[in-house]
This record gives sequence, C-alpha cells and structure tokens, in this order.
Amino acid sequence: MKFIDELQNYLKARYPLILVKSTEEDRLTMDLKLAAKNMKHEIVTWSIASGLKAENAQFEITTVDLKKAIDACENLARTGKSYIFVFYDIIPVLSAPPTNTIYQRRLKEFALNIRTEAYRCNCIFVSPQSGIDGTLQSEITVLDYPLPNRDEVSEQVNKFANEYKNVSNVFIDTSTETLSALTNAALGLTYAEIENCLARSLVEDKKLDMSDVKSIVNEKKQIIRKSGILEYVENKLSLEDVGGLNVLKRWLDLRGTTFSDDAYQFGLNPPKGVLLVGIPGCGKSLTAKCIASAWNMPLLRLDIGKIFGKYVGDSEANIRSALKTAEAISPCVLWIDEIEKGLGQGGNDGGTSSRVFGNILTWLQDKTSPVFTFATANNIRNLPPELLRKGRFDEIFFVDLPDLDERKKILEIHIGKTGRNLGNFDLDKLAKMSGEDNLGKNIRLAGAEIEAWVKDALMEAYARKTKGDKTADLSMTDFEAVIKRMVPMAKMRQEDFNELRKWANENAVSASISVKSDDSADSMHGGRLIDLE
Repeated sequence: MKFIDELQNYLKARYPLILVKSTEEDRLTMDLKLAAKNMKHEIVTWSIASGLKAENAQFEITTVDLKKAIDACENLARTGKSYIFVFYDIIPVLSAPPTNTIYQRRLKEFALNIRTEAYRCNCIFVSPQSGIDGTLQSEITVLDYPLPNRDEVSEQVNKFANEYKNVSNVFIDTSTETLSALTNAALGLTYAEIENCLARSLVEDKKLDMSDVKSIVNEKKQIIRKSGILEYVENKLSLEDVGGLNVLKRWLDLRGTTFSDDAYQFGLNPPKGVLLVGIPGCGKSLTAKCIASAWNMPLLRLDIGKIFGKYVGDSEANIRSALKTAEAISPCVLWIDEIEKGLGQGGNDGGTSSRVFGNILTWLQDKTSPVFTFATANNIRNLPPELLRKGRFDEIFFVDLPDLDERKKILEIHIGKTGRNLGNFDLDKLAKMSGEDNLGKNIRLAGAEIEAWVKDALMEAYARKTKGDKTADLSMTDFEAVIKRMVPMAKMRQEDFNELRKWANENAVSASISVKSDDSADSMHGGRLIDLE
C-alpha cells in the first residue's frame, strides 16, 4: 500500500513528529500496526481518555497530564528499543492555553532528542485537524491519509455481504453486477461510512440489492457536503439545454465514451479536462452541469474560497483532501468555477495561494484517475500562464456572445420552459431583436440576458393580466417592451470583451461553430473557428 510505504520511509528516516490527518482511526490504526510489524517496532498509544497503553508495558500516568505521558515515552526511548508513539486527538490539547506552551515545548525537546540522542522512535499524531501554531510548526510533518481505493471498497462491500447472506429473513444479492454497482456507489466513503450505509439499507427493507445504490449515493452526497470544500451538485440537465456552443458540445460528446474499460483496452486514456474562458453569462457553468448529467457521472464543485484555512498547512491539506476525494469518487466531473478568482491573485498571504496553486497544477499535470476537470474563467488578466500550458487541460475553449442561430436556439429553450407554444412567436425576429440589428454594432445579448429577457417579458404579460386583461398572455409585444429598457452587458464592457477576443484568437478554440448568418458578426467570434458544415 502506497501510504504504508510512504509512512515507513518517514519512520526509517526518523522524522520525530508526524501528523496523520484522518477521521478513520480504526483503519489507520490497522495500518500503523502493520507498519510497526514490518519495522519490528512496538506501538505505544495515548489518549486523553485512556492514558498510555502498550501490549508489553504498564503505565501509571494520569490521562489528562500529557507532559507526564511524554516523559514516560522518552524513558522508554532511552532503553534503546524501537517504538512508535501514537497520540490520538492531541491537537486540541496542544492548542488549549495555558498548558499548550508547556506541552509544545516538551514535545519539541523530545523531537530534538530523537534526532540528537539516537532514539529509535517516532511520534505520530492522529487527528482530523491540522491546526498547530507556535513552536512545533517547524518540527511536524503532515501526511494525508487516503480514502479507501476501489479494491479496498470492494473488499469491504463483499465482506459485509458475506456476513449477512446466510441470515434468515434477509436477502443479499451477491451477483457481480450488484456488488460492483454498490462498490462504485461507495467510492469516496470511509470504511465506517460504507458499513453504516450498507447496514441502514439492510435494516430498511431486509434486502441489499441494486435498489440500495441510490441510498448509498444520497448518503455520499451528504458526507461530501459536510466537508465544506466540495459540493455534490445535483441536476437533470442535458446538453440539449445548452443553446449553441456546437464545437464544444461535439468535442465533449466524442469523449463521453472514453471512460469505459473498452476504450482503455483500445488504447485510449480518459480526457483530463477543459478550460472554458469567455464572456460571463454565455453558458460555461451550465455546460459543466449538463456534461456531468450527459455522461452519467457525479458532479463535484470545488469552492476555492473555502480551501484557505486559518492555520499553516491547513490550506494545502484541504486542497489535497478535496482532490483525493474526487479521485476516490472517480469517474466524475470536477467543476472549478471562476478559477482565476482563487488562483490568479498574488496576495500577501505568506505564499499560501502559491502553494495551493502549485498543488492544483501538479495534480492537473500528473493525475491518472478518470477525473474530468471542467474549469471556467471570465478574466484572462488573472490567469497565470502556467495554467494555460499544454498538459494541464486537453483543450482551451473560448465562449463568446451567441450569434443569430444560437440566440434563436436559446430563445426556443427558455420560451419552451414557460409552457408556451413556440409557434405563437416569431423566433427569427426575436433573435434579430437581441443582436446587432436592434442593439447596435458589436452588441448582442448573452445567454443569461436572453433568459432574463424571457422572464421579464413573462412578468410584463402577467402584469397586464392582473390589471384586468383576463386573456393576457406572453406575446411579441411584451418582448419588444422589455428589450427597449435593457442595457446589454456587451454595451457596458465593449473594451473588455474585445480584449478577450484578441487573446482567444491566439490561445483558444472557439466553442461555437463557424456559420454565416444575418448577424454580420462573424468577426466578433474569438478563438480559432472550426467549420463543421
């Protein structure tokens, strides 16, 4: 196991203080015992509830007195024997004044003696927290404990199924198909969480079968939400809900089948992801939601603003934890919305932003797990050049304001959502009203503005109905009234959008198909135009 090998290297190198960040005490303890067995070390544990414990030693140490416990550990170390001292939930104790200064100083002295007195021992802190400030920061090495991989999850699911399959009045479907589906659903959960989900499913209807997959997925959503960094986004959209962007949609459609075992056997690797740069309100975020649904994959949204923690090392640990969770749940889509806001700022934060950014860059470059990264950005000025280098993403697409045909499609979608008959509206006329023919040169409505236009027109029709016109309904007149008072974003930010297009012509592919239209605006499309007709 990779973690055990990594841990043993740190132990052999005699790192004095190692913090393993995890909530899985039971599974981690088994791995620590395995590492100790491999290295022929004895494990001594401490907790504030149980004090010091060891298989071959007796201690008379008060549970709350950490200093006496450390003294006892050093006395054992002086004997020349090999020990691993494991401290559970020590972080709150080390951080609580006024005793924290004494405890931290005593641990630092112990760490110095491990290096200088040739003690054959290490101290391991097991805690879900990593917030240690003060004198110990320079002494502690932080390790992240990985979630169970697919083989481990499969073993846990099979173990549970075998335990209960012969129990009377209980039905356990042990077919390969069902066990595989339960395993896929449980990816990203800890051992305890997996067992809890399976047990609850079994108690509910005395069965464990394919119908319980949904229950496990729902439980996983709650657990991911509790992390506060990753959000499990639910939606029932499809790519048909995106108007235009035909080049991007075709690119995504071709790659939707490459996550299968058959594709791997054919020699294909799963795509890494895409970066969508462009004008706000033109479908970037919507496409992220649609592609996850179209590929039948979980959609995880990474909130970069929630990554940054209070203590040194927290931010880096948070991003590593989030990325490992995404890998454990893979195949999935990881959506990083407006990536430039979290990574494009230099800041005076002691280099934390740079380290977080470095973690993400390295992961984007080196990841082999089937996590499709869907990143969006609105402001190219804040995009670091390292992010744009080939290898981070499979392609960079530019999303411009919709042309005539795209606006017509967007109108069809949003008017259709109102339940109205599309035949009652002149969609060609509406599409022209939302473009240069009506608004002026280089001025067009974005997709979000068209949606708002439809909603405001519907509100206009409802206002007429409430004023006594009982037959009032959405009409062309309502659209005409609303468009007259709209101030398009393209009018307010012409210079910014032109700068975006100039950048895209050299650095990105246009997400829209190159077509001739009455819009006379082909020159407005940023990015390389690909003609698919």
